[in-house]
Amino acid sequence: MAYNLIIASDSPVLKKLCQSIFPEETYHLHLAGNLDEINHCLDSFTPEAIILEPSLLDSTESALYLNNRLTAAGRVPFFLIAGTFEPLVREFLPLLRPEKVFYKPFYSESLAEAIKEAIEKNKVPDTLPEELPEIKPGQENLASASLPSDLRREIRLLVQQEIQTAEKELEEKIRQSLMPEIKGLFNQQEPGTNNLIHNQGRKS
Repeated sequence: MAYNLIIASDSPVLKKLCQSIFPEETYHLHLAGNLDEINHCLDSFTPEAIILEPSLLDSTESALYLNNRLTAAGRVPFFLIAGTFEPLVREFLPLLRPEKVFYKPFYSESLAEAIKEAIEKNKVPDTLPEELPEIKPGQENLASASLPSDLRREIRLLVQQEIQTAEKELEEKIRQSLMPEIKGLFNQQEPGTNNLIHNQGRKS
């Protein structure tokens, strides 16, 4: 399955660069030269990632509008390309929350690798865990069904939220279980520490 990438830029150089580092058999590149074309793409499909030059955004209002569109789509991985001498509007960063900002000149391989990692991170597993209940005859097998990209993204977000919640709970349990041992170590060190300070005071 080819991944949809939106290349939002009015620069022919960046478009050529992306066409050279993202092979057609793996990626479908959708070129957008202005905000209207970006919105048209988002109306038609949910991309796996967006590469954008901030020059297409003429105000913080347009950046906020684009951020709302991406949030509604399930927080699409977002990458900014900024020119060396082109001021990057500071207000854009907290609004768009990009995965990474690339400043020209940059290695094209680093951009390709960042996109690949973002897609792999957000990718829905092809198979479901073995401990899930067995699917009865007549029920649809979601693991092998061809799901719409929007539904896949919703599933991915739910899975990520469950993982983050489980990680926090596990971290808290480990911290609580180790606390008595840590307190015991501190109690053992205190007498020795006091003796050391006392001896050092005698020598001085």
